[in-house]
Amino acid sequence: MYKHMPVIDVQSFDLVCRTPDMNATAAFFPIADGSTLRVTWDVETPSPYSNLTPNGPCSFWLAPYSSKGKGKVWSKIHQFTYKGNDDACKWCSSFIKDKGYYDVPLPKGIAPGKYYFRAEVIDHNGARDKSNYLDFTAGAHYYVDCNLIEITGTGTDSLKSPISIMDAYKKYYKTPLFPSTMKNTEFVMPGDDAPFRTANF
Repeated sequence: MYKHMPVIDVQSFDLVCRTPDMNATAAFFPIADGSTLRVTWDVETPSPYSNLTPNGPCSFWLAPYSSKGKGKVWSKIHQFTYKGNDDACKWCSSFIKDKGYYDVPLPKGIAPGKYYFRAEVIDHNGARDKSNYLDFTAGAHYYVDCNLIEITGTGTDSLKSPISIMDAYKKYYKTPLFPSTMKNTEFVMPGDDAPFRTANF
């Protein structure tokens, strides 16, 4: 995952799952409910948009494959913002950089079936005061990609409180995601009202 350039336009459907990935015909990866899914990153370097690797939080989502990712179908199953105090915090991306991967726990009891698994790292190096999402030098960079998984098991639970990715992120088209006046402890992930969230551990 994450061999692509970032998405910078929050009004683009690419933000959901990248259009090529939505139309992928790859085989579904079988995994039992309650298992741990290891996500790896391959960030292109040297980077034409920043001299830094992504610096920011990450989140992970599921949506039924039959939905094609459109509308209120996405449920956040896990997220990690940062660990530490406001002056010396370590964002999720730092842990990923150290290890090269992140282990995501899948909820126990999810009904068997085919799903999109969406993983995202937000690089907010350029998002402190700017919100020009059509300029690689300004605004947040969203490293988002999807894999196709098939959850197995005997669970019967549907995804909890699904939301629309496009609705959750649209306000950041004109509003900076991470203003310079905001403390790290005040940062709120897009879609933060979703269930199963796990932050600051």
